[in-house]
Amino acid sequence: MAKTQKRVRAALGQKVRDLRRSLKLTQADLASEAGIRRASVIDVERGQGNPTLDTIVRIAAALKVEPSELLVLDR
Repeated sequence: MAKTQKRVRAALGQKVRDLRRSLKLTQADLASEAGIRRASVIDVERGQGNPTLDTIVRIAAALKVEPSELLVLDR
């Protein structure tokens, strides 16, 4: 289970980073748009921490994507 969680967190972080950069947003910009702390964005992008569903939904909204898009694993 821990291996799967690590893989999901890493994939989530990479997708958030890629989408944020494609929108030319800084981590601070994304945090402000999402209404969360910049440290939370950093943790998500690094695949650390354990973001709540609310945090994932807020980030997705700020990135203008559906939350499910952030959680789909590439195989």
